[in-house]
Amino acid sequence: MDASEAGTILIVDDNPRNLGLLSDTLTGSGFEVAVAVDGARALRLAREGMPDLILLDVKMDGMDGFETCRRLKGDPATAAIPVIFMTASTDLSADRVKGLNLGAVDYLAKPFLDEELLARVRVHTKLRKLTMRLAAQVEERIAAEAALQRLTQELERRVGERTVALERALEGLTQAQAQMATVIRAAQAVSGEIVLDDVLDRLMRLTLEHAGARKCVLVLSRESGLVIEASITSDPDTVVLGLSTPVGPGADLAVSLVEEVASSRQSVFVWDTGRDARPEDARYLAGKGPRSILCLAMMCQGELIGVLYIEGDAAPEPLLATQLETLGLLASQAAVAVKNALLYGHLADMTSELRRSNERLETEVARQTEELRQTNERLQRELVERARAEEERARAEEERARAEEERAALQAEVIDAQSARLAELSTPLIPITDHIMVMPLIGTIDSARAEQALEAALNGVQANRAKVVIIDVTGVTVLDSAVASTLMSTATALRLLGSKTVITGIRAELAQTLIDLGVDLGAVVTKGTLQSGIGYALRQAGDGVAGLHVNGNSARNGGAAGRRNGHY
Repeated sequence: MDASEAGTILIVDDNPRNLGLLSDTLTGSGFEVAVAVDGARALRLAREGMPDLILLDVKMDGMDGFETCRRLKGDPATAAIPVIFMTASTDLSADRVKGLNLGAVDYLAKPFLDEELLARVRVHTKLRKLTMRLAAQVEERIAAEAALQRLTQELERRVGERTVALERALEGLTQAQAQMATVIRAAQAVSGEIVLDDVLDRLMRLTLEHAGARKCVLVLSRESGLVIEASITSDPDTVVLGLSTPVGPGADLAVSLVEEVASSRQSVFVWDTGRDARPEDARYLAGKGPRSILCLAMMCQGELIGVLYIEGDAAPEPLLATQLETLGLLASQAAVAVKNALLYGHLADMTSELRRSNERLETEVARQTEELRQTNERLQRELVERARAEEERARAEEERARAEEERAALQAEVIDAQSARLAELSTPLIPITDHIMVMPLIGTIDSARAEQALEAALNGVQANRAKVVIIDVTGVTVLDSAVASTLMSTATALRLLGSKTVITGIRAELAQTLIDLGVDLGAVVTKGTLQSGIGYALRQAGDGVAGLHVNGNSARNGGAAGRRNGHY
C-alpha cells in the first residue's frame, strides 16, 4: 500500500509493549506511525503532525484518554482528526458511550485481532482523506464562484463605463458596441452552464457565431500538456467533443502560435497570415490557408486554463482595442466556466466514488459489526472462564499459604524443642541425694554455655532445695576469663540461695590457666576428683551413707554419665 494512501496514525498508549505491537502491525501494512506515551505529548504531536487517525488508550497515568480526546476536540486545529478509543475495561458500554459523546468515531476493546484493527483503521483513514479532499474541492468551487461573481461585477462595471464612453464616441463605433454587447451576453450564457460537455458545446457555437470564423478549436492545459478537447467548423457547424489530442506536430492548427500564447499567457491576433505568420506554421498555413488567426489565453486567477483558437477566411482590418478587450473578457469568462465545469465534474466523480465508498463501508461495517458481536460473545465466555480459573487459583493459593503457615509453625515448635533438649543435654544437672546435685561440664565452655550452666544451676537449686552443687570440670578442655568469671558468679549466686558450690576435676593445666587468668578460687571449695567432691558434699549435707544409699541409682547414673564423658 502506498504511504500517501495509507495515511499517518498517531498511537497513544503508556504501555511500551502495546506501542511496539501496534506500531509493528500498522507499519507492516504501509501506515506511517507516530507514538506518544502520555496525553500531553499526544496533543503536541497531533497539532504538529496532523495525523489522519489517532488510536487512543483510555487508561493512562496522568491525563487519561477521555481527557485527551476532550482537548483534541476542543482545539479547532485537531477537532476534525478521527479518534478510535482502545481499552481493556470490563465496563465497555459505559466507556463506549462516554467516548462517542466526546467525539470518538470508533471503539476497540482489548485484546483485539490485527485484522480487526487494520480494517477499522483503513476505513476511517480513507473516510478522513475523502472528507478532506471533498472539503478542499468545495472550497475551491466556492472560491471559483466568488471569483466568477467578482469578475462578472467587474465586467458589468467595465461594460457600463465602456458603454458611456462609446456613447460619447464617434457614431461609427455604434456597431462595434452592439457587437461587444452580443459577446458579453454570449459569455454570460456560457458561464451559466455547469456540465463540461454543455459548456464546451455552447462556447464553441457562440465563438464561431460571434467571431465570424470558419473554425474554432479549444485547447486545454492538462497535467500532461496542451490537449485539443473540442472543435467546430462553419461547414458543417458540428461541435466535436472529447478529442483529447495532444498539441504537437501534425495537429490541425498553428501549433507554434498556440504554444506561444500558452507560454506568454498573452492573447495574439494575426490578421494577415500571409505577412505575419510564424515560420514554424508555414506548412500548415500553406495547406489550410486561413487568412487570420486569433489565439485567446483563457486565464483564471493567474492560472492558464487553455487557449481559444479562432481561424477566419477574410483578411479583416485590425481589431479595435475595445474589441480585443471584449474578446479577452469572453476568454476569461470561458476560462471560469470551463474550470467550474471541470471542478463540478471532478466533484461529481468524487461524490459518486464517495457514495460507492459509503456503500462499501456500510457493508464492511455491517460485516465487521457482526464479527465484533461474535468476538464480544466469545470474549465474554473467555472472561467468565478466566474469572472461574482465577477464583480456583486464589483458593489454591490460600490453601497453600495455610499449609505453609502450619508447616512453619510446626518447624518452629520442633526447633524450640530441639533447642531446649540441646540446652538440657549441654548442661545436665544430676541429683545425687535429696540435697546434693552434680553438674558435669564437657568440652569447650564459651560464654553462652557458661550462662546456660548458671541458669540451670540456679533453677535446679531453687526447685530441689539442694544444699551442695558439685560442678565437675574434668571434661573441660578450654576455659577463658569470661567463663571463669561466670563460674565464680554461679558460685556466688548459689551461695545467696543457701547452697554451697564445690568444683571438682581441676587438672594441672586447667589450674595453671586459672592462675594465669587471675581467678580467685578462695570463695569456693575445690576437689581433685568427683568422688572426693561427693564425699565432701555428703559430709556437708549431713546425709551420710544412708542418704547415698537411698539415692544410689542417681549416684550410679551420675557416675555412669561421668564415665561415658570421660571424667573418671
